[in-house]
Amino acid sequence: MPAELLLIVAAFFTSTLTAIIGLGGGILLLALMAIILPPAAIIPVHGAVQLCSNVTRAWFGRSDLQRGLLLPFAVGVVLGGIFGLPALKSFPVTAIPLPLGIFILLLTWLPKRTTAIRLPGKFFTLGLVNGFITLFVGATGPLNMPVLLRHGLSGNQAVATMAAMMTTVHLIKITIFGVIGFAFSSYLPLIAAMVVSVTAGSWFGTKIRHRTPTKLLHWLIKILLTLLAIRMIWMAL
Repeated sequence: MPAELLLIVAAFFTSTLTAIIGLGGGILLLALMAIILPPAAIIPVHGAVQLCSNVTRAWFGRSDLQRGLLLPFAVGVVLGGIFGLPALKSFPVTAIPLPLGIFILLLTWLPKRTTAIRLPGKFFTLGLVNGFITLFVGATGPLNMPVLLRHGLSGNQAVATMAAMMTTVHLIKITIFGVIGFAFSSYLPLIAAMVVSVTAGSWFGTKIRHRTPTKLLHWLIKILLTLLAIRMIWMAL
């Protein structure tokens, strides 16, 4: 199978996975793209494809979308991207995975308090962090999902809201890569084909997700978060 065709097929299955569980597909696709595409193209091309994947997933799950969380997050993402722009060529990327993996594990498994803590500016700060680190690691979904779950969202609400949040993250990312001169036009045929594939995957996965029991969906998300966090920590050591 030609390498580009493999990416197009993988885009469907990874988008389906993310539509069911809420995360994981973007990282799997990023790992595959790292094998096939030139290093300089991995994050911007991945961002363009994932932008469409998240837009369609948010639209298909719009009835579960928690819109009130999006504005402060989006403002944070924009500022984080602006702060990250000067550091894009010099930031020590290897410093990110270890603390990020530990943080995800803590958020995923620490017991919740009887009364949820509502920290002011929580989603603005989360957006700020996302906007910065997405320029260097590509996929920041595992950072967001445990925060959404601890905020009291159901599995379906978390999946839809996460898609809308990640739409802003990927939009800012591809804008910044365009500003610094990345030639998206060289990859337009591949991006277009993968966009069709991820859109189909978003639709299919959303149909399946609504047939999945909420508690089962919640546990699937936690298990995948744990595996991804352990992988981050392992790669950093």
